[in-house]
Amino acid sequence: MRNTMDRSFYIPKNSKEIKNGDAVAYTYSMDGKSYAMGFYGKTKKPVFHYRFHGWEQMQAYIDRFFAERKEHFVRKAEAKAKRLSASQEMANKTIVGDIFYSSWGYDQTNIDFYQVVGKKGKMSFLVQKIGSKIIDNTDYGVDYVVPNPGHTKGEPMLKRMTEYGFSLNSYSSANPWDGTPKSETSFGWGH
Repeated sequence: MRNTMDRSFYIPKNSKEIKNGDAVAYTYSMDGKSYAMGFYGKTKKPVFHYRFHGWEQMQAYIDRFFAERKEHFVRKAEAKAKRLSASQEMANKTIVGDIFYSSWGYDQTNIDFYQVVGKKGKMSFLVQKIGSKIIDNTDYGVDYVVPNPGHTKGEPMLKRMTEYGFSLNSYSSANPWDGTPKSETSFGWGH
């Protein structure tokens, strides 16, 4: 088991604590010099630990540290709202019958197609994996495929819509199919 230090290990005994939201700064003096260190969230090690030429310089740095931390949460909330809005827009324009595709693979490219077969609530959809048809191939190991809705694979899955489509697993996601053939590695050419 690894022995990890907590915050108290880094904080000098004679320091003064200044809190602001989830950020905290500790100030102290040593040999006539001003020092400050700061933490935020659940960090155990200081985010900064500096010596300053004077109290004013130290206070200005701490104020900027707190302001940047507040801006971080504002940016995070704005990005979340933007993602949610885009996800809702994608869910609103997706209808039963729409086809999505997933391109994935290591040392080869695989294409899987999915068809929306139902809607559950505002953001969740039942999607069915469907087969594909090869419409063209090359001499250098590339097949061009399109979906084959008449051939289903497995059971329908419940997936939540995101701004780009839906996540399938840790290594692939599905995006709306634009109607153009997709290229994948031919059988026997991959690893």
